[in-house]
Amino acid sequence: MSRELLVVQRARKSFQTGKTKPLEYRIHQLKNLLRFLSERRSDIADAVKRDLGKSAHGTELFETLGLEGEINLAIEKLAEWAAPRPVEKSLLTIFDEVYIQPEPLGVMLIIGTWNYPWAITLQPLVGAIAAGNAAVIKPSEVSSHSAKVMEELLPQYLDKDLYPVVTGGVPETQELLKQRFDHIFYTGSSTVGKLVMAAAAPHLTPVTLELGGKSPCYIDKNCDIRVACRRITWGKFVNCGQTCIAPDFILCEPSIQSQVVEEIKKCIKEFYTDNPETFEDYGRIINQRHFKRLMALMEGSTVAVGGNSDESQCYIAPTVLKDVTEESEVMKEEIFGPLLPIITVSGVDEAIQFINEREKPLVIYIFSHDNKLIKKVIAETSSGALLANDCLVHYTVSALPFGGVGNSGMGCYHGRHSFDQLSHLRSCLIKQLKMEGVNSMRYPPHTAKKLGWARFLLKQVNMCRLRRMALLATHYVKHHSHSYYLTLSPFLKSHVMFF
Repeated sequence: MSRELLVVQRARKSFQTGKTKPLEYRIHQLKNLLRFLSERRSDIADAVKRDLGKSAHGTELFETLGLEGEINLAIEKLAEWAAPRPVEKSLLTIFDEVYIQPEPLGVMLIIGTWNYPWAITLQPLVGAIAAGNAAVIKPSEVSSHSAKVMEELLPQYLDKDLYPVVTGGVPETQELLKQRFDHIFYTGSSTVGKLVMAAAAPHLTPVTLELGGKSPCYIDKNCDIRVACRRITWGKFVNCGQTCIAPDFILCEPSIQSQVVEEIKKCIKEFYTDNPETFEDYGRIINQRHFKRLMALMEGSTVAVGGNSDESQCYIAPTVLKDVTEESEVMKEEIFGPLLPIITVSGVDEAIQFINEREKPLVIYIFSHDNKLIKKVIAETSSGALLANDCLVHYTVSALPFGGVGNSGMGCYHGRHSFDQLSHLRSCLIKQLKMEGVNSMRYPPHTAKKLGWARFLLKQVNMCRLRRMALLATHYVKHHSHSYYLTLSPFLKSHVMFF
């Protein structure tokens, strides 16, 4: 037996004891996860520094702060999320219990990624614990220091059988994917996402795929270009551009391209000084393989800002590229680094056409004062999210579902959306063993046939019309013969007195 199989078997055996069902147990585990983030803050920051060159301040801001908020929200709202959810009744179920009961799916597999190794790996875990699932956690081997800390320290705080951490590379991940899970939550590239989905298919395992893509950013020539470029600069170059929702490229009219370049250049200097290489809050490319990939993407484009690099340090300066076309190397794949190409278009219509000719992105950014123009982009494009006049911040809103569409992913999470995504929303209807005598009443054949049609038609009636139907029935009872009354539904005949 492989190590991965044994881990999954232990998790399933522990889950089947029912220990995750009580809300008190889930809250206890969530509080332990919160305590882990608090007590091991320095260990986490040190690991991220070694993986990505990120400062302790940056790690707290982009890794642990949001996680703590998600955990606190889940603790506060869990009783509400897990409670039965009454639904609208039909005429035939008016006296029955009809509701949706969230229940755990079972044993999950969470496959994390390396660019935010803590936030993106543990945030789905918050939803898994809240929903009452067991979860096998597979951190990315690329962020090796974070993976090691997670493997060594997390089991000291969470149930070791229900929430085991499995480390390793591609072979270990492949072995995990051979096992049967009740849900797989993967964050990473579209290429690997297809492999995950294929591995899940034999077991009919549902998947959540948080992928990426080339998220466009359109700048309207009539907007405040200085403010727009300031926000774009922040959103693009944070974490050295290694963010799945970073603006991938800019679309703007030729008349403002030079101004956009100059404003971004000023912002880079303000945010990261004249020498970003020595600035504490400007990180590094994750490894040399990605460094070489990014350097190759610049070929054929003109460097307007930055372009400096140091392979030994995996350093690439914040870089703006111009004279970029659809055929340029930098437009052939998601950049996932500190390169920002600018493509010129004639206006918003051409920008929309450019976006729609490509795969659906994870997010579309638009900067404009014109609300009609913003609504036009919303109406005529499709993406996981759309954010106007800022970057990244929609990720911080727990009430918004975060996820892609098409090539940028499927499924969503954050806040209650995590709980619902990782729960089975079970339909429940409880009737009473009463009033069966109504169904056993004998009618002439022609009347019984009419009753069958009446029962079918009554299913289509909504509750808003129920009272009016009851009043009409009373009217007919008073003014028509007994034979006509028999054609009414047995249910209505038996219960008209209640109205």
